[in-house]
Amino acid sequence: MLTQTPSAAAALSPQGLESVTLVVGGEACPAGLVDQWAPERTMINAYGPTEATIYAAMSSPLVPGPGATPIGSPVAGASLFVLDGWLRPVPVGVVGELYVAGGGVGLGYWRRADLTCSRFVACPFGQTPGTRMYRTGDLVWWGTDGQLRYLGRADNQVKIRGFRIEPGEVGATLSRMAGVDQAVVIARHDHPGDPRLVGYFTGNADPTELRAALATQLPHYMVPTALIPIAELPLTVNGKLDTRALPAVQYGHTQRYRAPDTPAEQTLAAIYAQVLGLDRVSVDDSFFDLGGDSLSAMRVVAAINTTLNTDVAVRVLFEAPTVCALAQKLSAPESSVEIVPVEVLQDGCGLPLFCLPPGGGISWAYRNLGPYLDCPIVGLQQIHDGPESVRELASAYADAIQTHDPEGPYQLLVWSFGGVTAHQVAVELQQRGAVVVCLIALDPILIRDASTATAVSESDVLEAILQAVGVAAEQYCRPLTYSQAQTLIQQEVDAEFALPSRRLVQIMVANANTNLQLNAQHQPGIFAGRMVLFSAQPASSGADLQQCWRQYVAGEVTEYRVNCTHEELLNPAALKTFGDLIRAALD
Repeated sequence: MLTQTPSAAAALSPQGLESVTLVVGGEACPAGLVDQWAPERTMINAYGPTEATIYAAMSSPLVPGPGATPIGSPVAGASLFVLDGWLRPVPVGVVGELYVAGGGVGLGYWRRADLTCSRFVACPFGQTPGTRMYRTGDLVWWGTDGQLRYLGRADNQVKIRGFRIEPGEVGATLSRMAGVDQAVVIARHDHPGDPRLVGYFTGNADPTELRAALATQLPHYMVPTALIPIAELPLTVNGKLDTRALPAVQYGHTQRYRAPDTPAEQTLAAIYAQVLGLDRVSVDDSFFDLGGDSLSAMRVVAAINTTLNTDVAVRVLFEAPTVCALAQKLSAPESSVEIVPVEVLQDGCGLPLFCLPPGGGISWAYRNLGPYLDCPIVGLQQIHDGPESVRELASAYADAIQTHDPEGPYQLLVWSFGGVTAHQVAVELQQRGAVVVCLIALDPILIRDASTATAVSESDVLEAILQAVGVAAEQYCRPLTYSQAQTLIQQEVDAEFALPSRRLVQIMVANANTNLQLNAQHQPGIFAGRMVLFSAQPASSGADLQQCWRQYVAGEVTEYRVNCTHEELLNPAALKTFGDLIRAALD
């Protein structure tokens, strides 16, 4: 049996997998995917929101043909109700909102009583008092065959390639970009089963430059596939935005055809054409104007790195989307640099939260804090060659923080082995006369004896990455190789996640070993401020974090215990249990 999201299944070839039973779920299943996979094998479409614990419905074996793909009927222990706005069942064929009841329905959202009350409601159809049901926000209808069909979301959220996105958030970020006067972002359904995020804007900004700028502000899956300049936003007679009047995207060749010249251009043009299903690609055509999106961008970059033996980062394709520009980037040394010293992980309002990297020097994992925080999240990353001490490294981080925000005050957050350096950054900023509101540390490890600092291997870093994305340790043997980790990622993790390049993993190994040695040699100063600790339980080191750190903090030290492992602390699942506590600590 093979379980995949529809997007991931679409990237696979059915050939040679005739004996496999395919189960797809996590997003809408387009009819074209059924046409591709259903012949010669059993294919099932499954449905289930996180709040109802895995699957609540499963379809009968799918058959090729037109029309909406069924999401099925209730699984054992689940009840599904299609209701109108007054919680009345609607007839077969009539669209209503789907509610789920049964033993799999969760208790609610942690410390979000208002949201819990709006989504987990009393079930008027329950056999016992107190029965509740979950309001999914999904619009569906019952078919005459007793199976449900999915229409879309009742609210403004959309699900694109497995990610639930609020277009308004993306539009707000777009509207703040230089050269943009007004902006709106919508999900267009020009191709059934393939929704795409499209941005429209007024002003004099260049769409290519805008896309590159958005790629530094948003996760790649939130960057619109197309950005279209228009003279003005269309309005209805009531003065509201008329989304139906927004022009459709014309994907295709936007320039007069110019053939690739150099070997690099020829290779890139062939990769573009193969991934996008085109006969040929001009060197001046933008990958995104041709219909590329974030998922196909990852496929293009993977093909480039395999074919040309490079380490190009996905962000480079956003910066240089044409074959001509990308070929020039490939010849530049910085094209393979996947980390930058300061990376804005989330835009927002209020004081920025500066996140110091863990031992490996990479801050990407802090993106997962986004759902719980409204403030900007800024990641600091370790690109310093051979720092001689923690103080030298902390001084460089403090310089970067004050360059980004010269005034302050500052709030800092860190995870794992970065705790010692983050503490020194707080001390350094205070010594410069700056105000540090708080230092939040997630299971910060304090090494006081160099003899206990065991060297970190590539296998150690790969294991940490796998555990951070939910691959259990029992699923692999040690020592772990890069190719084995790649295979596990492809089999066990969402299709949007890609294992960092081999070169980046090696950088993380070098950073981790440098930081282990520097931490063991460092004598911490005194931070005269508030420190909030979140300790993993059971404790990875067996030490009492509050007791370890109190001697280096003159202000209040608060500790919260989190029921997860050290490696899981920044997992979305773990953050659901304490993300609001981080928000409260910042408030």
